[in-house]
Amino acid sequence: MEATMEPVEPPTWKLFVDGSSRETGSGAGIVLESSEGHKLNFTVRFDFKVSSNAAEYEALLAGLRLAKEMQVRRLLTSSDSQLIVNQVNGNFTAKDSSMIAYLKLVLNLLPHFERFELTQVPRLEITHADALSKLASSKHSELLKIVLIEHLSKPSTFGGEEVLWIEGTPLWMQPIIAYLKD
Repeated sequence: MEATMEPVEPPTWKLFVDGSSRETGSGAGIVLESSEGHKLNFTVRFDFKVSSNAAEYEALLAGLRLAKEMQVRRLLTSSDSQLIVNQVNGNFTAKDSSMIAYLKLVLNLLPHFERFELTQVPRLEITHADALSKLASSKHSELLKIVLIEHLSKPSTFGGEEVLWIEGTPLWMQPIIAYLKD
């Protein structure tokens, strides 16, 4: 009897994203979790003024870019932003020009995934990403010395080449260059 090989399903990863916009600064917290439960924690500080909705979109974009770099094929994404979740899922129409630009960037990344799902969850379900986003948006924190924080110098909607630099960069790490397309 011949054994038939079943095609191996790619693993489904979980992505938790949260953006934070405060007087002290703005940032994003991203947690990418493998099917085995391993977590990648990612924090981005925005070196520009941003609305809370734009911060949520930047967090989602950073998470999607990270998942794409990790060659994730299946992604279950959670955000606490009702607006962003409903715009991406096509339930709300983006009317503001900056929201339209952000939505377009997100939709351009989705074909990289064979399965993508975005759900709105209460903040309690994304506490880890929420804590990272608040850390990224705080000016003076002792934790900044132990958590790698990337800096995004301009909004993703500006396009062009973006160099993300990391605070407290270990010698073995090089700056990450992301090419942002329209």
